[in-house]
Amino acid sequence: MKIRVRDAHPADVEWMSDNTEGWTVTVEKQEGAASLAEALHALIAEDPDQGVRMGWLHSSLQRAVGDDPGYVRLYELHVSPEFRETGVARALVEELFTRVPNQQIMLSAWDRELYEVWLKLGFSYVPEPGEAPGYRGYFGDMMRPPVEGPS
Repeated sequence: MKIRVRDAHPADVEWMSDNTEGWTVTVEKQEGAASLAEALHALIAEDPDQGVRMGWLHSSLQRAVGDDPGYVRLYELHVSPEFRETGVARALVEELFTRVPNQQIMLSAWDRELYEVWLKLGFSYVPEPGEAPGYRGYFGDMMRPPVEGPS
């Protein structure tokens, strides 16, 4: 099976909404929805030989406010059940990493049952202030720091 990652198009929105766990995806900005218009990157993973969509990712840019630096928020990552554990999530996340190498990436929300998967995909757990070392109560964030370029 081949995996190609491409930008999402308006024709993908209905499929994206149907292939998620409770999210709505729209073309234009809409309250309570992930929209292509607001996305920094909305990506589709597909099998180019079969023309089958396998998963999708939506990210947005959280601009710097005051002393807080901006970052990329990975808002949604969904892989269709029949394509899980086949490298689709990795292909989507690696494409996002390639597109924003100098940006910190934070998960908007993360499934605690997938903690080890997020680690394998290149994220690190950042505990909440005061959280006991090694506790991993999952109140903290999952993030990927900016990749430093060559000096």
